[in-house]
Amino acid sequence: MAGRGRRSRRRKSDRKNEANNAIRHLSTVLEVSLGEGIPIADNAARQILAIGKKHGVRPSSEVKRKICRRCKQSMFPSLTSRVRITSKTLISTCLRCGRKTRQGPDFARRSE
Repeated sequence: MAGRGRRSRRRKSDRKNEANNAIRHLSTVLEVSLGEGIPIADNAARQILAIGKKHGVRPSSEVKRKICRRCKQSMFPSLTSRVRITSKTLISTCLRCGRKTRQGPDFARRSE
């Protein structure tokens, strides 16, 4: 049974750090390419979601807001998404698949 020696294993923290760095880099690519290269931004959005799912590292809330979770593509206001503000709630609609996301204060969980 030759060849079954001990392999060097990467530490979990090293993997998470590299995944964090990759997500940070892809986030800058997403923001820079949103205006000019829609296919590049879509690819970066899919990669951000895939890395986050595999390694358990999530992007920041600003980056999450720019990615549609249904079609896994980038959402750029006025090109691929519609943004409306109604009664202190931000409503983003993906113009490709029609999914709406709402962000704002949660009025149902008031503790009074």
